[in-house]
Amino acid sequence: MSDDTYVLGHTDRELDRLDLQGALYRDVTRRAFADAGLTTGMRVLDIGCGSGDVSRLAAQTVGESGWVVGIDRDEGSVRSARARTPADSYPNVSFEIGHAARGDIKETFDALVGRFVLMHQDDPAGVLAAAARSVRPRGIVVIIESHMAALLGSQHSVPHSPIYDEVVRWKCGAVKAAGADIEAGLRLRQTFLGAGLSEPTMRLESAVEGGAESRYYRYVVESIRSMLPQAAKAGISGMTEDRLAHLETQLRDEVVGENGSIMAWPVVAAWCIIP
Repeated sequence: MSDDTYVLGHTDRELDRLDLQGALYRDVTRRAFADAGLTTGMRVLDIGCGSGDVSRLAAQTVGESGWVVGIDRDEGSVRSARARTPADSYPNVSFEIGHAARGDIKETFDALVGRFVLMHQDDPAGVLAAAARSVRPRGIVVIIESHMAALLGSQHSVPHSPIYDEVVRWKCGAVKAAGADIEAGLRLRQTFLGAGLSEPTMRLESAVEGGAESRYYRYVVESIRSMLPQAAKAGISGMTEDRLAHLETQLRDEVVGENGSIMAWPVVAAWCIIP
């Protein structure tokens, strides 16, 4: 991952946002793990671990007889992941500073996992190929990526939410301007095959949110807040800290006031077995 591609940064607040994101996409991740064949006793590598949510989910899946190593190129993220993963609750997890594409992985694993990582890579197939070399024959690769572009050309809310539409278009524009791939989800087949992996099994899912208690409104606002510095560099206007002060309430009121529903960012899970 190039230092200037990750549009959301690595601040403490962004790491908190990653935990919120983890809660929203936890069930999707668990289903992908189960369907791909992650099971008790496996050794798992989590690339781009961030605040450690995916690593913790993998650790719950493989149990105390298994082991999970989360790697991230950002030292602050690794420190945060360690702090958020107490050893008494997760004795089977460790976190290291490292980059899959640079050959930093020296061990052999039964499975490779990653969520919302390849969309930020200049060469996603190259990164996946390098990481997959650490997986034993007949091991498993499970990758989950967002397909943000899906909300640009299709219905994303009922009744139509003008505020959410603005959010969708701004966020897609900011992510794309930073060099990330808003079509990474459906591109996973190309990425797997480009990495020399087997034909993947793929599934697209999206949560549908609504109601006053949904965490999604806050997630939307915190995602935009993390993007503001990079968006300013790219000349993307339309969102400011002043606007964000009221955006969560405005979006919630608009959706709840209409008894409406909004579609969260769709994600694609893809998995295969190493030949």
